[in-house]
Amino acid sequence: MILDIHDRVKVAYKKLKQMVHFEKHPLTLRRRLAEFECEADFQERLMVVAKVAESKAPHETTQFKKWIEDIGFDVIPKGVMGPAKPKEGQGSFVSNVTSAPVHRVEKVNYMFDGPVEIHLLSVLWLMIEGPEYDHTLTSHCSGSRLHQFVGNDEDHSAYLFKKYHEMYANWRDSGIQKAQALLSEDRQSVCVVGLDVQEYYYRIQLDWETLRTQIKRPVPQGPLQAFFMQRQLLGAKLFKCIEEVCKSYREKLNPLLAVTHPDLPDAATCLPIGFCASPVIANWYLKAFDDAILENVKPAYYGRYVDDILMVVAMPKPPEESDPIMSFMDRVLVNAGVLEWDENHERFELRSRPGLFLQKGKCILQFFDAEHSTAGLEKFQKQIEENASDFALLPVDGDDSPVAQVAYDLLYDGSVNKFRSVKAVAENRWELAGHLAKQTQLHLMTEGPVDRDLKDELFRFFKGRNAIDYLDMWERVICFLVIAGDQNGAERFSKAMRSETMKLNYSSSIEATADIRSGVSIHLRQALTAHLDLCMELSLAVTKSTGEGGDSATRLWRKSNLIRHHLVAIPLLNYTNYEGNLASPSGASSLVIDQQKVLNTPRFVHFDECLGFVDSGCAQTNKTDAVARANEVYEQFHGSELEDVTSELIGEEESK
Repeated sequence: MILDIHDRVKVAYKKLKQMVHFEKHPLTLRRRLAEFECEADFQERLMVVAKVAESKAPHETTQFKKWIEDIGFDVIPKGVMGPAKPKEGQGSFVSNVTSAPVHRVEKVNYMFDGPVEIHLLSVLWLMIEGPEYDHTLTSHCSGSRLHQFVGNDEDHSAYLFKKYHEMYANWRDSGIQKAQALLSEDRQSVCVVGLDVQEYYYRIQLDWETLRTQIKRPVPQGPLQAFFMQRQLLGAKLFKCIEEVCKSYREKLNPLLAVTHPDLPDAATCLPIGFCASPVIANWYLKAFDDAILENVKPAYYGRYVDDILMVVAMPKPPEESDPIMSFMDRVLVNAGVLEWDENHERFELRSRPGLFLQKGKCILQFFDAEHSTAGLEKFQKQIEENASDFALLPVDGDDSPVAQVAYDLLYDGSVNKFRSVKAVAENRWELAGHLAKQTQLHLMTEGPVDRDLKDELFRFFKGRNAIDYLDMWERVICFLVIAGDQNGAERFSKAMRSETMKLNYSSSIEATADIRSGVSIHLRQALTAHLDLCMELSLAVTKSTGEGGDSATRLWRKSNLIRHHLVAIPLLNYTNYEGNLASPSGASSLVIDQQKVLNTPRFVHFDECLGFVDSGCAQTNKTDAVARANEVYEQFHGSELEDVTSELIGEEESK
């Protein structure tokens, strides 16, 4: 048995592509992947990755050093500074004005941007050594867990990580359900606490030698000794590549980090956000903290989603009213030896991982007395369930709720029936996202122009500070307008967002030269402008023609099949060479599935999609019935027909 590295690299590409297709990765990586696959030398470039991986010292090869030089980053704002909150005794001032001549940004995030080859080496390392780290974690760690197939030498699937939305829902719901059970069944009062590790990815201080020694490399005796030796040697070489990527990335960030994150110690790794290996390393790094909580605190429920922590603790008496959060943290976590209070910065330091902190100001603590009403917890649980199902349901008769009703929440202090109780107006991201998804699907199924009032409300919402705070919603809005046939509206929206982007200005909390502050501001504007361009490209790729005269960007997205599949009106139409509008196709007939797109599919294709494709009239037909023909299409994707699927022709009268 010999380890075929060329085959492993091909599998790594499938895993990388599916991860990018489903998860919320920057569009820059999606674009890099589309370009990588559509180049004429695609297969040769995969072979180069395999050649580098099997070399004696991959991190010392000329090719790897070139990839390292191409590593960059995008600077993304964490939010725009809003108006100062009124002081005690000043009353409340509520306004819908979010516009300003300048959008000041105090905090930023850095997103990793590197060649596809670097990501492939990272995925290849995860396939070999990733499970060694992941398997040390308990079920209490829910975020970014590797799929159970990863690590199997016979694995040729596209799975890399488990479905993040299912794991997130389980992490979130399990804690609430445990609190409910303690209150209603055991009649115990509980504290539900949410904690957040401050700037986690930036403040991790990796000792690479310690991380390396977590992998046990015994070479078993026997006929497979040579195979295991080759596998473990490859894992060790790829580990060194991961280390070099992280160190090079930190060096490139240093000039800007000195301004945006001035209190970071030199030992901080600054684990790259958006790099495939980072989540697995980040999960392992907090394992010692997980163990300390479970052994010393023994909460009724403990769950961690990367750096977000949720705990349920049975507590007969409420925390002290003078400072309930400090009272709880002292009583439960500090006394247990898990945390240590940092008086100078008013934060808690993790004793198992010095240099990591929990901010007191971001702690959320809820106390529920078993002898009092638990309606608040029940309402919270119901709201969670509604939000989770909202995206799965489509409107039956349309959704007439205006954007103004779904996009904003009024924040109250007191009765919701009294006007004087209104303290602020807050935007509701989930409601707006669900509303846009419904409207987009509605226009996919029906014809008709965009409602004028709806479009006007969208433009009003994405104005001023909201335009930047909701930059992750730009693509949804542009998609909606494009699918609805209003390309001019999409271009006008893009122009408006570009105008708001140009107002971005980094405002440093420390003394810095104007040139350095200006440099951060320029990075911010460039990253958001590039993101906006990709949002427009990706949306138009669904509706634009790829025929003669079509633009290269559209052909790129369509050929790589990295468009948004849920915007395609007829199942699997994007797996053919159809050149027209995928959202509103016309004249499509006698189409066949493109085998190259099958080979590099970013997702699993289901039988009902094959049947929908055949029943649409677009598929090339033969003498077999629709179900049998659909099974033939299914076989193209999966290598064999779906078992136990049969069709039976019934008489005309019986059919009626």
